[in-house]
Amino acid sequence: MGGEASKGGKVIYVRRSALMALFLAAVSLTLPTWAIGQTTTGPAPGTPTAPTPTVRVNTGPPEITALRLRTTITAQQGHARFMVGLKSKTPVTVTVKITSVKTKSVVRTVRSTAHHPQGPIWFLVQAVNEDGYQLPTGKYTVVVSAKDRKGRTPTDLKGAFTLTLTPPRGRLDGYTVPNLPAIARQLMIAPGGQLVTALAPKGALVTAGLRRGDVITALNGLDVTSLGQWVAALKALPADTPVTVAYRRGAEVRSGTIVVPADWNPTPDYAKVFRVLITRNPMTLGYLVASTRDRLDAGDPDQAQTQFDAWPPARAKTAVGQMVQGEILLAKADLPGALAAYTRATTTDPTLAPALLGRGLVLSRLDRTAEAVPVFQAAVAMDPGSAIAQAFLAYALIATAQYDLAITAATQATALDPKYEDGPIALGIAFIAIGQKAHGVANLKKGFLLLADQKRADQLILENVEPNA
Repeated sequence: MGGEASKGGKVIYVRRSALMALFLAAVSLTLPTWAIGQTTTGPAPGTPTAPTPTVRVNTGPPEITALRLRTTITAQQGHARFMVGLKSKTPVTVTVKITSVKTKSVVRTVRSTAHHPQGPIWFLVQAVNEDGYQLPTGKYTVVVSAKDRKGRTPTDLKGAFTLTLTPPRGRLDGYTVPNLPAIARQLMIAPGGQLVTALAPKGALVTAGLRRGDVITALNGLDVTSLGQWVAALKALPADTPVTVAYRRGAEVRSGTIVVPADWNPTPDYAKVFRVLITRNPMTLGYLVASTRDRLDAGDPDQAQTQFDAWPPARAKTAVGQMVQGEILLAKADLPGALAAYTRATTTDPTLAPALLGRGLVLSRLDRTAEAVPVFQAAVAMDPGSAIAQAFLAYALIATAQYDLAITAATQATALDPKYEDGPIALGIAFIAIGQKAHGVANLKKGFLLLADQKRADQLILENVEPNA
């Protein structure tokens, strides 16, 4: 899932930083099946099995009721989406038409791809028109129509909403990697923060005085000492707004003010910069990591592997090197190879949080979830500020029927990063698993509004929000 954004209203997809590509895109597109459907525990041995309840299907005329739609929808520009809900007495297909009050024209039509079972029906609607452009601020009407298997149509449901857009999310115009202890030791600097490895010419960071080799320690007043804190700070970074950036240059602490562009602007191409940088600094671990991850960001794991193969053997064999190898193999869907690389990384350095998280994700995808739980717990211990680690710990705990612990982990993920979708999604699934469906659905809906992956959202809605006959 690339960062969804709109320039001049048009929704396009832009590349993430390496850390986002590894942990968000790869995970969201390959979420284990146990993290999607409702998980329940079976009866204890010897417990009488209750009869399966009969689902009564209404065979009379179709009827849809109870339109659910917020009258005011406030969303971040470039990331606007909203939920539409209704109830049906019969299985139906549904069409949602959105009309601009200003232009009196239909701007978006959403249709069912199959019949929904009777009961609650929900849609996650991307707030874009048929050409993929962001809907502008303004008033809209909604008409929901339906059709049953016999082609009969009930009375339409009608509603209206006002769309308000908040400022867009910003994009940092520099390439950074976590200033891990191994990287910091080689550079003879203090660990923590984000090491700047490349800068866009005449960009906001350059204008603020930063240069390659500086270490960012705070962004817009948020501490970014750990990787988890950095991810949350990037998602909260506003565009076209002056924000402070604190950084270290050696032992000297400095600060500046930056105004970053919106995240729909093209990401600078750092490939040429990294080629020169690696030629001049072939043994510098931080630059090797950045240049290889840049190829992963570009969606070219084969080229990333070629670059990694050119690393000096002494660097490739380090824990950080094997972590990068794991990232490449994960991007190539070589799960056994990725697991072996992550295992070598975490064996060499048990404190390497990104490698622990990567190893947990691969174990989960290999259906070795019970083994993944302690690995995710170790990742959380090494980086308590990581909402990603907390959320996927929650998923693993749900899969192993440890629901109370899952709710604790998912709640912590949501608190750490309110803009991260997997926190409320994991929390919602956990509540549904213990029978608190209303609370669970409410949290799922919060997660859906943050989730740009429409396919995954549709699957989650089908499995957890709509009734399953």
